[in-house]
Amino acid sequence: MFHQLRRLPSAAASAFVVALAIVGAFLTPAVTAQAADPAYKVLVFSKTAGFRHDSIPAGTQAIRDLGAANNFTVTATEDSAAFTTANLAQFKTVVFLSTTGDVLNDTQQSALQSYLDGGGGYVGVHAAADTEYGWPQYEGIVGAWFKSHPAIQQATLKTEDRTHAATSHLGQTWSRSDEWYNYRTNPRANVHVLQSLDEGSYNGGEMSGDHPITWCHPQGNGRSFYTGLGHTTESYADPAFRSLLLGGIRYAAGFAKADCRAETGYTPLYNGSTTGWSQAGPGSFTNTDATLTSTGGMGLYWYQAKEFKSYSLKLDWRMPGDDNSGVFVGFPSSTDPNSAVNQGYEIQIDATDTPDRTTGSIYGFKSADLAARDGALNPPGAWNTYEIRVEGERLQVFLNGVKINDFTNTDPVRSLQQGYIGIQNHGTGDDVSFRNIRIKELGGGNPNPGPSTYEGEAYTSSAGVQPADHASASGGRTLGYIENGDWAGYSQAPLNGATNFTARVSSGGSGGTLQVRSGSATGTVLGSVTIPNTGGWENFRTVSTPLAGSPSGPVFLTFTGGAGSLFDIDTFTLDRPAALDAPAAKAALSNNVHLFYYPWYGSPAKYGSYRHWQQGGRTPPQDIGADLYPKLGAYDSGDYTGAVAQHMKWVKQSGAGVIVYSWWGRGGYEDTLARGVLDAAQREGIKVAWHIEPYSGRTAASVVSDIQYLNATYGSHPAYYRDAEHNNRPAFYIFESLRITDWTALDQVTRTNSVLAQTTDTSKIAHFSGLYTYDGIAGATAPGWKQAGDYARANGLIWAPSVAPGYIDDRAVPGNTTPTLGRANGATYDKEWNNALDTAIGGSPTWVSVTSFNEWHEGSSIEPASSAPPGGFGYQTFSGAYGRTGANAENAYLDRTKYWVDQFSARRVR
Repeated sequence: MFHQLRRLPSAAASAFVVALAIVGAFLTPAVTAQAADPAYKVLVFSKTAGFRHDSIPAGTQAIRDLGAANNFTVTATEDSAAFTTANLAQFKTVVFLSTTGDVLNDTQQSALQSYLDGGGGYVGVHAAADTEYGWPQYEGIVGAWFKSHPAIQQATLKTEDRTHAATSHLGQTWSRSDEWYNYRTNPRANVHVLQSLDEGSYNGGEMSGDHPITWCHPQGNGRSFYTGLGHTTESYADPAFRSLLLGGIRYAAGFAKADCRAETGYTPLYNGSTTGWSQAGPGSFTNTDATLTSTGGMGLYWYQAKEFKSYSLKLDWRMPGDDNSGVFVGFPSSTDPNSAVNQGYEIQIDATDTPDRTTGSIYGFKSADLAARDGALNPPGAWNTYEIRVEGERLQVFLNGVKINDFTNTDPVRSLQQGYIGIQNHGTGDDVSFRNIRIKELGGGNPNPGPSTYEGEAYTSSAGVQPADHASASGGRTLGYIENGDWAGYSQAPLNGATNFTARVSSGGSGGTLQVRSGSATGTVLGSVTIPNTGGWENFRTVSTPLAGSPSGPVFLTFTGGAGSLFDIDTFTLDRPAALDAPAAKAALSNNVHLFYYPWYGSPAKYGSYRHWQQGGRTPPQDIGADLYPKLGAYDSGDYTGAVAQHMKWVKQSGAGVIVYSWWGRGGYEDTLARGVLDAAQREGIKVAWHIEPYSGRTAASVVSDIQYLNATYGSHPAYYRDAEHNNRPAFYIFESLRITDWTALDQVTRTNSVLAQTTDTSKIAHFSGLYTYDGIAGATAPGWKQAGDYARANGLIWAPSVAPGYIDDRAVPGNTTPTLGRANGATYDKEWNNALDTAIGGSPTWVSVTSFNEWHEGSSIEPASSAPPGGFGYQTFSGAYGRTGANAENAYLDRTKYWVDQFSARRVR
């Protein structure tokens, strides 16, 4: 794009008033014929290295038949050599048809992972879940691994999603005979469940009443679908099961669109029952088979039982042709449907009209992103899903999981801060049906507490600036054409309680300075940040600044710099301290996952000189003693409002609720920083446990004294970790505990404190409360883990095995002979987590400890590493981790930790 010229703003759409109408007859499922997809190819892979299902030939033929009738051709193979990058590129999707065992080598696994991350599709049928146990990433592809099954018998399935192409033809329940798998983990937190089993309808269910059996989820830039059905040969002659297979293949191939993001926490407003709903104006909706269909007209069917403030509203809808309806939000209670028109907003459903009045538009106010909308929309006759997300005065619209509109109210007559929701019946011949209307409340219209993110282009007042199109930006647009002296105001973004400002920016120009002001373009400057040239307008980077004083009023951003276009702003975030007693905040973090945290770094800005970064004879800030370079650069551990505050946000992003603070003795550098780190942790709801290191002169008696000192000095701090499952005891990890042979002195403190030894040798843990490992290299093979875990469990002790993403200390310790452990693009981390959580290997851990959040010298950090480190020093990056590249890979290990935190939490609950 060219930044030298300015564009004139488009004319604003005028407000309108329209009467409401509705008509329609109920549409039975799967009546409308599906238009043919473009011709494509499907690879069916049925190699087995374990049990072989007799139904494989019938399954292969069924998929061939489906292809002949639905415009795709099938290549069936049991040759693993088919899994090359070049060969997979010709297929829209790959079907694993009851594969079993280890069927792909490392190169073939990599080819499949790259294919999926690049946009390919995966369909797993039945025993596809009994495959590739030695490849950790495969569990993420299939969704869950097989555990066991009872005898073949009839059971009842609940259709949780009747919108997806695989299940839209089914009723609310479906009874059939098959072999019903139990899975090692419940995948619900990571997939979108389409069907689940009623464990009361058969014998042998082992998933505590929540038993997903068919699901889908995004996989990189591709898609994954799995069904546990399909053991029997008879299944493949069943038209209903064939339709399920076809829908799964079409979804994985990218032709049937669906919102397959994991979905939890929603409350049904309508799923067959109309309790709480009321008709305003003429017309009505029929209610048949848990489906509302418009009839008569002009009216509004609205949920009068409750008005909502801040929420995510999801609903499924279908129109058979060029029909018309909409979803209204933010209107007052009234029996007159015009009140919704005049004081609320309509998210339109209409195949043909002007852009600001077709599907996905905020009717009469803002068109949808038409390219995104058209790419996500299923055609007439098929079901679609809206997510309508309202936060403050901001309204976002997602169609089948893709964001297609982002609108901010500035009309004083209307407000999205509070109001009712409803669905429109538009008129005779406009036949639209709705299913499964559900809502998740997000904690109120006021963004305080917690972070709130705003689109840069959603300004409500400005001088000079204009929106600019960027394909890689959130919502496809940025605040652009920024020149010296320009400004932008955001009435929807209150500063109250904000402590930090973060923005995602890009610059192909000279860069400049952004100032955050309170209340007006000439208001008090709360913070400022310099934005450099980022290497291009599509190269986005995150910048941040703490906010001083007591911010209040709306955000205003002012811009200064040289000549021409300075920079673009994609989004900005206002951070506020989380409410420590909020149940939702506590639920989001796991106090059973502990990250080893190192506060031993220093820089001239705070400490007066560099500390620790120079290890290995290095010369900071560009040349440091690490093989990876921190995204934050050579930071200072005493920078509480900068680096430390950002650390705690990243810890929170990982889902871990506890850091284990490296402590080197009373009065030492780390001790002097402890309170500041505790304060920063408190703001994000993080707790702090302690890692007592082998300082000079450490003895068993001194450790007892250390524990007493730490409890007395910091024990009253709100962020001080106390484990509710162990009588609210604080936790202390003792590094290299084997240096001391007699720990009898610990008996003075272990009645009220949990003290862990670093070992798996259970003969060395007398007087301790438990044990941990720390060693990130050993986690790959888990030596002694099973025995240690079983011993701890039998004796009421804590077992906290340590997992790591890798290990390398070549730059920190030149010439060191310590082995290294490569990250393998995330495979190492996944393997260690799998070892910890597999009871046959890891022995049922009480906690899982992660080595480490930020031990940069040993290359074990999950803290984001720069994707563009200083050149000439041989730094590695996270690029390639879990299929991510460049800046997108910087947070890969934080996000993967969150995945494993959720897995661990689910297994502990069971």
